Amino acid sequence: MKETSFLNQTDSLKNELIDKILLTGTSIGFAVFLVSLFPFDSSVINLDLVFDIGGIGALFITYFFRKRISAAGKTNMIIAMIYVLVVSDLLENGLFTPDTTLIVIVPFLSILIYNFRITISIYSFCVITIVFIGSLFNSGIITSPGFDPEGISILRWIEQVLVLSVVTFVITLFLNKYNITVNTLISDLKNQNEALAEREHLLAKVLNNFPRSFLSVIDRNLKIVSIGGEEFLNGEFKEEDFIGKPVQELFRESYGKEAFKIIEAYEATFNNNPQEFEVKLSNKYFQFKTMPLFTSDGIIHSIVSVTENITERIESQKMIEENLNEKNVLLQEIHHRVKNNLAVVSGLLQLQSFKISDSRTKFILGKSTNRILSIAKVHEMLYEAKNFNKIPFKKYIEELAQMILSSMNDEGKNINIQININVNYLNINHGVPLGIIFNELITNSVKYGFTEQEGNSIFISVEPDQKDIRVIYMDNGIGIDDFESATSKSLGFTLIESLMHQIEAEFIYDTKDRFKLSFTFPANSESGSFPLSR
Repeated sequence: MKETSFLNQTDSLKNELIDKILLTGTSIGFAVFLVSLFPFDSSVINLDLVFDIGGIGALFITYFFRKRISAAGKTNMIIAMIYVLVVSDLLENGLFTPDTTLIVIVPFLSILIYNFRITISIYSFCVITIVFIGSLFNSGIITSPGFDPEGISILRWIEQVLVLSVVTFVITLFLNKYNITVNTLISDLKNQNEALAEREHLLAKVLNNFPRSFLSVIDRNLKIVSIGGEEFLNGEFKEEDFIGKPVQELFRESYGKEAFKIIEAYEATFNNNPQEFEVKLSNKYFQFKTMPLFTSDGIIHSIVSVTENITERIESQKMIEENLNEKNVLLQEIHHRVKNNLAVVSGLLQLQSFKISDSRTKFILGKSTNRILSIAKVHEMLYEAKNFNKIPFKKYIEELAQMILSSMNDEGKNINIQININVNYLNINHGVPLGIIFNELITNSVKYGFTEQEGNSIFISVEPDQKDIRVIYMDNGIGIDDFESATSKSLGFTLIESLMHQIEAEFIYDTKDRFKLSFTFPANSESGSFPLSR
């Protein structure tokens, strides 16, 4: 904007200079013309007088209509009239005119028109005219009161013209070199100003369309230099209410304590410490982001502050949190009720087992009770952890193993369980099937695998293996000699294999002199239901 003002002032000064030249030239020419008429002599009414009247009249008309004529038009008129006056002086004064004409008038033209080629052309045309009129004087074709054929010879006159031409050419060349440089600088400045104006226009568009934001530039005195943004435009604010105003004045009047936080953030940014923070202003939430602006020397001269209206986002977050809390409460209540209902069922089975004297039936009811409790344990942990998709698996297996040992180890066997689980959490789709699988395996080891009272051990390992989970269950019991025959009619092993298919596991048994089950399943698989008909 400063460059535009400078160029406008330059054009205005040039136009004003031309108008003053017109006025001065017209006034002086008219005054000289009037003086030359007194005392009046009818013999002076000749071609020279006609040239004088025509030239002065043209200059007067040009000055009168100066506001309607461009600077270039007025300049061309001045050039033409000067040439007319040169011819008029030649006709009046004979061969003595070139002294002033060449040295004064032609260099002046070079300053006025800022064009060396045109200056040389006019100069050359003037010299040709002088030589031509001089030859007419010398030959006696025309005469003038100021011409003295005996006082100066044509050769001497031509020599004088050549000397003056060299002096005039040097002066004109110097002035034009200067003027060409100035003209080039002005032209470059205009081009740069146009490019700068275009960039400022694009930048203003970007700033004013910055979504839901105030964007301001602040100087070292904490005064606002520039402001924009969609929020600013939609708020129907006025730039004059902000530009040049200290931020302390603007914020402290409206926002009180929060203003100190904003001002401290601006001051920190001037120490090359960009800030990002949220504040509540007039029942609206805003996020402030500040960053420093550096000069080419790496000095911070101002900062940019982007203030985004995040009220809708904060309110949406609150609504989501409220809805999530409601759903969490509902899910927590569901898990709690499922656990309680399963506990009621297991309690009924236990009551029933107390009234049965047959050990085989009692054992079957105990296994069914543990299966139900293993599922209830999952819902209990989900309820307690308040994470309704992930089960703390190591804790789950440890508590499940202790529960089975306390309920199924009627004979008081000394059993050592070693658990090595390096998987922190499993989702519920894996947790429930694995809980039932381990319930069946531990129960079978306790009831059928161990025949001795001492030296009994169970080893459980759960390890991540790339995209899979690798599981090993092993006891040092007696094993199973004819595995297929022994397990073909077993509900427990049918249940284990069904659950293996449910979690898409690949498994292998090793039952010679011990019992070992190894299987792997995809860590991210989605377990489906398993067919009970199996």
